[in-house]
Amino acid sequence: MSECVIFNKYIYLYIYLYICLSSFVANEEKFFLRYNGGEKEWEFELDLNTEGGKELYERLKKETKIELTFKYDSVSLYYEFNDAFSCLLKNYYSGPRFIQLYKGAIAFNSQKLFIFHFSHSDIIKHKIGYLIETEGFSSEELEPLANSDSEIKIELVLKTDEIEKFDNTKIAELNKKIIIIIIIGLSILIILFIIKFIV
Repeated sequence: MSECVIFNKYIYLYIYLYICLSSFVANEEKFFLRYNGGEKEWEFELDLNTEGGKELYERLKKETKIELTFKYDSVSLYYEFNDAFSCLLKNYYSGPRFIQLYKGAIAFNSQKLFIFHFSHSDIIKHKIGYLIETEGFSSEELEPLANSDSEIKIELVLKTDEIEKFDNTKIAELNKKIIIIIIIGLSILIILFIIKFIV
């Protein structure tokens, strides 16, 4: 009988923990390159193991949207740094590395931020992310978006989908429900215990 009580106690504890944990905020963060207010959109990932990736992530967390004017060339979109984008420059390190940059790679050197629409081998100092899906991100699709100066305005956007809000009153209500469940469970066990001794 004591084993049955212990077993039920663990079941109630498991139910309580599951309900409480599922009630916390579940934020899903996604990063997008967005052209013309969402006419075209490409999702990207940041490498948070790199200093530049972390810096860009922190800036996007604060601002949620950064509009940059990129130049278009045969292999990449590139943005020439200015003072407004010094967060990456402070993480720049010297010493060239010759690396293969695949289509969709996001990288920077001391002067520019690059988003490659064509696989390319180059001396790039710092790769910080990549496009998750490169469909629609090719010279054929990008070139018509460029103006006469080969410029394309692109927004870097952080979207946060809040799946469920955390609420202290909700936890209080859950506590009441759990207590009721435990009382009912113990009542059933007591009734079963009494019936066993009567019969």
